[in-house]
Amino acid sequence: MRSAITRAQPIILTGLAAMMGAFFILDDPIFNGLAISLIFGILVSTVLTLVVIPMLYYTAYHSQHSNPPKEGLES
Repeated sequence: MRSAITRAQPIILTGLAAMMGAFFILDDPIFNGLAISLIFGILVSTVLTLVVIPMLYYTAYHSQHSNPPKEGLES
């Protein structure tokens, strides 16, 4: 979780810079679809990087360390 907090600002700024670069080709009829795909792809990947992946690590870590080992085998 700390890594997501530490890296949040650089990840957001990099994503915004890339999205702003794609905004310039939105009004071009040939590259309009490419620009839309780039903008939403960067947006989704930024959200995945900042929210979903740290949550997956958090749940995997806590599920691994919260279950104490069983003493005997049950049949």
